[in-house]
Amino acid sequence: MKDSEHQLFETETMAELCARQGRPHEAIAIYRRLVDSHPGSPRKSRWLGRLAALERAWGTGATEEIPAAPIPLPRAPGIAVDARDDSVTVAWALPTSTPQPTVELLLIQKTPSGVETNKRTLRLDSYEGRIAFSVPALHSALAAVGGVRGGRFVPAARSLRD
Repeated sequence: MKDSEHQLFETETMAELCARQGRPHEAIAIYRRLVDSHPGSPRKSRWLGRLAALERAWGTGATEEIPAAPIPLPRAPGIAVDARDDSVTVAWALPTSTPQPTVELLLIQKTPSGVETNKRTLRLDSYEGRIAFSVPALHSALAAVGGVRGGRFVPAARSLRD
């Protein structure tokens, strides 16, 4: 598709349609391109406001917990990732001596312009378990599990790349 053909679908109406259909990442991408490609538009302040609102909602929505898929727990230290179209489940096991158990997720999501990455760092309440999140238009996910030492995340295990 040529750039001019692609721009036919880069409208505020299309961004709002994407947002209402549960595809906020696509709405965000469209609003970003509208702001960048039309800097003098009288609608720019409205677009920036809506962009900020979607980014705030997207930042929390991408880490909303959902029921975890029943994937096996790995041996400690270990991590397993089950990425689906709209969700990711992570199973982990850490030695009980791990300080401040933490998981880092790299979420790769499909957008109209390609892919976007989103990094999440989450404190864990236990040394082993499963956790799942709703992630619209998920392409793939990588994860690392470990602990925090001196304010820095220190991985003990990383997921395999496909």
